[in-house]
Amino acid sequence: MKSSNLALALASLLAFGTLAPAFADDNTGLDKAVNGSLIVTRIGGLGAAMVVGMPIAIVRETTRSYRGLTNSAADKVGGKDFGPSCLLVSLITAPAALVVGGAKGTYIGSRNAVTHGFNDPFNSESFSVGKLEE
Repeated sequence: MKSSNLALALASLLAFGTLAPAFADDNTGLDKAVNGSLIVTRIGGLGAAMVVGMPIAIVRETTRSYRGLTNSAADKVGGKDFGPSCLLVSLITAPAALVVGGAKGTYIGSRNAVTHGFNDPFNSESFSVGKLEE
């Protein structure tokens, strides 16, 4: 019984001894220890935001680009309220919107994933569900 109490006391002293540097200097070491323990969650949040958030940003930017390009080109042909002019310019603006929206969406989705996915994992902004920046 006496040896188990001694072993428990030595084990707790050893455990506290390894954590003692984390309690020095006004909890900055403790913050570092907590941030170090959250690295797995942050990397997982970053990866999930890249896998899920980037395609969402690509689709959102592609539709935004398609509407913007179609409206501006249809105004030059016959007006954006005239259906046949919108249909005519859609032959050109649909492929252009895929290229422009794909490039912008990839950039915005990866930027949101890196900035919001690591610092605040699994946030709606990291998945590009919130408001997209211009």
